[in-house]
Amino acid sequence: MERGLTIVLIASLAFFSVVLVRFSIPSLLPYLIGLNGISTMMGGLIISALWIGYTIFQVIGGLIVDRCGYNIVIYVLILISIINALYPIIINQYYLLLIIQFIMGSLLAVTYVALISMVLTNYSRGGLGAGIYQSMFFLASSISIMVSPLLFSINKFVPFITFSIIVILSAILVTKIPESCRVSSTIYIGPGDLRILGMGFIRLSSGFSYLGFLSWSTYYVVHVLKVSPSLSGFYAFLASIMGGSVGAVIGGYLGDKVGGYALPSILSSLMLAIIVSVIPRLSIIYLLAFLMLLLGFFYGFYAAPSIAISRLAPNIGGAASGFLNFMSQLGGSVSPYVIGFLLQYYNFPETLLIIGVTSMVLVIIGGAALLFYRKIT
Repeated sequence: MERGLTIVLIASLAFFSVVLVRFSIPSLLPYLIGLNGISTMMGGLIISALWIGYTIFQVIGGLIVDRCGYNIVIYVLILISIINALYPIIINQYYLLLIIQFIMGSLLAVTYVALISMVLTNYSRGGLGAGIYQSMFFLASSISIMVSPLLFSINKFVPFITFSIIVILSAILVTKIPESCRVSSTIYIGPGDLRILGMGFIRLSSGFSYLGFLSWSTYYVVHVLKVSPSLSGFYAFLASIMGGSVGAVIGGYLGDKVGGYALPSILSSLMLAIIVSVIPRLSIIYLLAFLMLLLGFFYGFYAAPSIAISRLAPNIGGAASGFLNFMSQLGGSVSPYVIGFLLQYYNFPETLLIIGVTSMVLVIIGGAALLFYRKIT
């Protein structure tokens, strides 16, 4: 148990480092939109390019991890550090930035699958382990969104070099984990695995609502709440740091204790869709901060049990985890572009209402699949 917990902590710290990288560019949208003729739709495409690569390589990355062993993540972390350090040089070259975003997303996908595989295969309390691991997403995304605009306003190299150093340090820690076994894995989605398919739709919904809004959060507070770009990250997601981390640990722990990962995921995904629809209709900063706190909490509460359910699949390993994260990131890939496109015709209240309603429909589809699974088993 003690050895397993050590591996969970090392994997979680490595995940923390790559999430810092993942959210640095989205937090800089207030600086990028309007530069060299970049529109809101083009800005959304910059974010979606990363998520598209991240999405495509979830299942592919899972199969690679199962075949090569999860220690392959050490080499991927080194690549991420090098490419991230190059961002300041190409950040003003729009089409090159799109290509690099896609490549970075692909590498980040392999790290996610490899690191969560470390957690689920080395720690017997899968829900709690996933909760600790997922809590790093909220800590790192909040810190990145808060700090990146401020550091970028000082010097464009500072945030990228800082995050690259942190990634290299995490790669050194991962070398301390023993070499993993290689397995031949496949993933089958059908009646025998219907709960994985159902949970996939729920993760699609949450990615579409939460990750889409998260990508546009700094732009939102600058253009709607009139916050300074350098302080936009502070106002956008400071409130979600503890909310998301606490929610992830509680959600995973309860999933283990009550033996059911479905209900916490369904209810929290519905709450995410509702909150995203409501946020742009508020102008009171304290109430908005409270909803940000709830948004982070419910995404954390959903994230841990919804990924821990992969332990129940016939093929436990990178492939099942990869499929579930693929669905989540599919939502996160599409929604930033959709939001940017809709903002050309509507304001934020109408745009995020469309995002929220779509997310609710996806939750209903996923919940129906999970209920049908219970009837046939």
